[in-house]
Amino acid sequence: MSAEVADGTTTSPTDDGRGRRRRTYGRVYAVLMYVVALAYFGQAVLAGQFLSGSYDALRWHQYGATFTDVLLVCALVAAGLLRWHGKGRLWPFLSALALLLANQAQNGAGAARLLSLHIPLGVAMIAGAVLVAVRVHSAGAPVEREVSS
Repeated sequence: MSAEVADGTTTSPTDDGRGRRRRTYGRVYAVLMYVVALAYFGQAVLAGQFLSGSYDALRWHQYGATFTDVLLVCALVAAGLLRWHGKGRLWPFLSALALLLANQAQNGAGAARLLSLHIPLGVAMIAGAVLVAVRVHSAGAPVEREVSS
């Protein structure tokens, strides 16, 4: 016997608690990754302002780097809960981890003023964040299990 929940999906009585947790963690992860993508676009705008001569933008660019670090750590926690507590998919955890590691390399390259690494890595991170944001709606979906006969 299965029950229909508010978002139109069906769950079995034994999966109801886990499915609810999975959807909640998936939504939290989705919101965090949307904000990460927006923050990365903001970082690009601030970098452009700095390169155009607005030197105050560099300080805000640095604050933005710290903000994205915090967002990605929170997303990593949400993705970890989604995967191991909600028995969800692994790709949200791996994507958050990859973006967090890239963010750390980006921070180091920016602090060292290695623009030849900092700028292309920033473009790649924006592309990665957009790809995750496009796919993030399926983060809370259950993992398909093969049924052996």
